[in-house]
Amino acid sequence: MKQRAGLLLLVALLLLTAGIRYGRVALFMEESPPAVSVGETDGVWVELGEGFPEPGIHQFIDGTTPRGVIQMTLAGRCAVRSLSRLQNSPLVSGEYLSLRVKDNEIIDISRRWMTAERRMVLAIPLRPKTMTAADWLALPGIGPKLAARIESYRQKNGEFSSLAELERVSGIGPGRLAAWEKYF
Repeated sequence: MKQRAGLLLLVALLLLTAGIRYGRVALFMEESPPAVSVGETDGVWVELGEGFPEPGIHQFIDGTTPRGVIQMTLAGRCAVRSLSRLQNSPLVSGEYLSLRVKDNEIIDISRRWMTAERRMVLAIPLRPKTMTAADWLALPGIGPKLAARIESYRQKNGEFSSLAELERVSGIGPGRLAAWEKYF
């Protein structure tokens, strides 16, 4: 009787081990593509805001301009005045576009940067010269006081051309720069 109970216990343990080992592999096998693909791609990630029919983060092919985005997303719904602000320079990953529409006519376009949090999630490198005080707060280890010191330093000394220049700000050393390097 003891041998039979021991054999049953051994079989149960083997089945449990096999289930855990092979079940874990099966659980993480994807049959369909993930909902969001982040990483190196052949396109640019752009956030569409106010004035667009489907606001949110969208991916466009390299070389797409704001005019191209408007043509793709609005497709004849709105007329476009001759906007001098509607530059034909290609979009860059991390940009934010919004439109001001009046009487089905686009009268203004705004082009700025997504928040640092969004760029970090999408693995879009941050640029020290484009960051705001709120963007600095998104980095690990930066609180309101350090963000204010960074902004104050920039106002007195000009834009940061590289991440290494941040070391000149009181409270930032090589350790912090090393921790932030993956975001820039």
